[in-house]
Amino acid sequence: MQILKLGVTGASRGTAQKLAHGLRRVFEILYGCYFALVFFLWIVPTWAIVQLFQDPRAAGRFTSAALKVLFPLIFCRVRVVGKEYMGTPGAKIYASNHTSYFDVLPLMGGLGVPYRFVAKMEVQKMPFIGTFLRQMHHLSFNRTDAESRLQQSQQMEDLLRQGESVFVFPEGTFTPEDGLRPFQLGAFKAAVSTGAPIIPVSLAGSRKVLRDGTYLPRHSSIVVTLSPPIYPQPAPNAASDWHEVIRLRDAARDAIARHTAEPVL
Repeated sequence: MQILKLGVTGASRGTAQKLAHGLRRVFEILYGCYFALVFFLWIVPTWAIVQLFQDPRAAGRFTSAALKVLFPLIFCRVRVVGKEYMGTPGAKIYASNHTSYFDVLPLMGGLGVPYRFVAKMEVQKMPFIGTFLRQMHHLSFNRTDAESRLQQSQQMEDLLRQGESVFVFPEGTFTPEDGLRPFQLGAFKAAVSTGAPIIPVSLAGSRKVLRDGTYLPRHSSIVVTLSPPIYPQPAPNAASDWHEVIRLRDAARDAIARHTAEPVL
């Protein structure tokens, strides 16, 4: 009788778990379809309107305001911590972890767009999204072309010297797996060359919304955390410059990793 009771209890628990998993999967599909519908209904008129703006900063303000309408509609809470660091004087380099194509939306909605994104060329060619980036005069580069990378680094330095801030994803790309990938050095070289501080930005939750290789978004809340600025130190020679680039990279990566809730790879 005891063995029979244990068997019945185990079967009931297994059935309940399967039922819960099935209901969770149904909810995910329904939410994903709802998200896709709302996003499409939102992006078409927003895309049409943003093309009317001649001033890239005005286009950025409009896009940020439109995103603040979108996020409540998809029941996605975006919380920003440390936004006061955006008030750091002068041009700045925002450096963030990269988790999915969705990353740009909570960043523009939560932080506004007082900077130029440095995005891979594939994003500029995406329907709708590419138009937004072009209207706001964001930068693009071919990640497979060394010459394009050098040109991108020079563009960043020129913008910083002109007093404009830039936003980079130093990982360069993203994968389905959790984890902070190794950083490329372009942004940190630009910081040493121009004296611009690095503002580390940590994204948590956006990978869950649209993980690489998936098609239907999932429900999640997102936290964007800004850490205190990291200033480059003056270097007397080229060798010291190189060490300072590495120091900035490591310091920014450590600061970002503290708030991502993902392992450092």
